Amino acid sequence: MAKRKSRSRPAQDGTSARVLDTFHRIWLAGLGAAAKAQRGAPQLMEDLVEEGARVHAQTRGVAEKTLKELFGNTKATLDARVSQVKGHANDAMENLEKIFQTRVHRVLTQLGVPSAEEVEALSERVTALNDSVKQLNRARKPARHRNNATRKHAAPAALPAP
Repeated sequence: MAKRKSRSRPAQDGTSARVLDTFHRIWLAGLGAAAKAQRGAPQLMEDLVEEGARVHAQTRGVAEKTLKELFGNTKATLDARVSQVKGHANDAMENLEKIFQTRVHRVLTQLGVPSAEEVEALSERVTALNDSVKQLNRARKPARHRNNATRKHAAPAALPAP
């Protein structure tokens, strides 16, 4: 048989060119084997199909395993990066919150608005003063009752003439 010249392909550098060339040659060899088997012995064709199926099953298993590992590694890497980004975002939000609180506190102080602690202390003082006033009122009430009792029994004072 006469050898056919393969079509010239554009020159490619590196491993990818060699891999593509190898796949192309395998494809051509497969086509040639299929043509010979169809012309020659049908049993040879069946043997080649079985061998092709066996090789396909083996390479498919390896390819699936490799893809699963690749996807697993990629997922783990992505999960780690997402966690890292979330951490940075949380840190940024906390810093922003601190800055906001500091600025609001500064503005309220400049406006003379009392802080929560100052309002609480003032509220406690008012409560203490109210308790003191109540105690003073309780202490004075018995004295008032005596004065009121003597007034009720005393004669009414005469009104001055106009």
